[in-house]
Amino acid sequence: MSTDRFKNYDDDVRWLVLGFEEMDRHGKTQYYDVEQLETIIDFYSETSNGEMFEKAVRHGERLFPQSNDIKLRRAHLLCYNEHYEEALRLLKKLELVEPDNTDVTYALGVAYGAVGQSRKAIQYYLKTASDGYKLEIIYDNIGDEYSKMGLFADARTYYQKALMEDPEDEHALYELANCYEDEMLYDKWIGFFSRFVKDNPYSKTAWFCLGEGYFANGEYLQAIDAYQYASAIDDKFCDAHMQTASCYVMLERYDDAVSSLHEALKCSNDKANIYFLLGDVFRHKNNMVTSNIYFDKAVKEDPFYAEAYHALSLNYSAMRDYGEAINSCKEALRINPESPLYLTTLALIYSDAGDYESAEKFFECAIPYYDDFEYGWLAYADYLIMQGKYDEAIDALSKGLTNSEASTEFYKRLSKCYYYTNRYNMLYNTVRACAYNNPEGAIELLEYCPELNKVPEVMSVISSEFIEYKNLKHK
Repeated sequence: MSTDRFKNYDDDVRWLVLGFEEMDRHGKTQYYDVEQLETIIDFYSETSNGEMFEKAVRHGERLFPQSNDIKLRRAHLLCYNEHYEEALRLLKKLELVEPDNTDVTYALGVAYGAVGQSRKAIQYYLKTASDGYKLEIIYDNIGDEYSKMGLFADARTYYQKALMEDPEDEHALYELANCYEDEMLYDKWIGFFSRFVKDNPYSKTAWFCLGEGYFANGEYLQAIDAYQYASAIDDKFCDAHMQTASCYVMLERYDDAVSSLHEALKCSNDKANIYFLLGDVFRHKNNMVTSNIYFDKAVKEDPFYAEAYHALSLNYSAMRDYGEAINSCKEALRINPESPLYLTTLALIYSDAGDYESAEKFFECAIPYYDDFEYGWLAYADYLIMQGKYDEAIDALSKGLTNSEASTEFYKRLSKCYYYTNRYNMLYNTVRACAYNNPEGAIELLEYCPELNKVPEVMSVISSEFIEYKNLKHK
């Protein structure tokens, strides 16, 4: 029997657990005192062995049916099995008997948090914390509850309190960074972690979180420095290498990105993802042959990596190798047959290959999944416009526009359709919508459909919107 599971436990725990398992295998009954059973039960709880956790609790209940300590562990087991309401009923009974038992109040905090009653959870955690009980864990949990409620300032307060108790608390560091990100407080994010690493210069997690702040703020060179400090502390810190590569990609320093990803490859447990990222970098370099080599490595490492098959299909399509593009996209669809992106890509590949019948077929398969998938509606409209089917394109664009956030893209195409179907009143409305308080939208429209430059009324609408924009800007 492997004893790796005991590496963080002393010999007494190992002896107790192995003895209990020997008893269980032979169907015997053996006496343990309450403290011994607590040790055995806690071991199975901490090592997430649900089956033996259940058996140990049952044995404890048979030997000590009135023990509140065993009942508390039954509550832990109920929480482990996500039977939170039942756990709460048992814990409330225990609270009546032992109102000052911090193990009980802590468990009540956990259970209330699990059922979405964050405010009650916080009150029980605070009651537990008043005795100085596991303060770093308590403060982390309170931070989590405030974060779930969207009260990020309060969450930050408690994550910072947790770090005062334990500066190496990785959970608090990461969650604190998440709070700053959710609030888009980039300056405060960078400021806090800059101060923190001065006091804790060997905290790889803090350096990484500082890098994340710089990255979110678009300061990629500073982010690289922070990530490299993190990876200098731990050269197997895979995420730091990967994020360094992301910075280099943003700076278009692709060779440096490749080097960073090769460092990540040395220590990653998910090699398929690193191969995928390498393929993506070479795609940015327009080196489709090498890009495909890495995407191939990704799918060999993980045959269910649909995104890599999809990336292969895009590369082969760009190389006009439509047969391989179709085969790769079909592999992606085999893994995720309801993906609107993969169905749309396959339709477009067939269209590029001149097989319009198959293109129509896959667009028909994709449309039921579009809903708010803007790219799909736009791709389908482009396909229809290319074929001169302007009325059908108008219908598709109108449907997609309902849930659109990229409305300019829809209005551009609608303008072209209205122009070619001589619907000038509708055309003026969509031109106005394109140019409304947005000179860039008007420029994009005229670049997309240069024919509109020759329509005086269209230019008049754009001019009037531009004047309105300037007036608003000067107010």
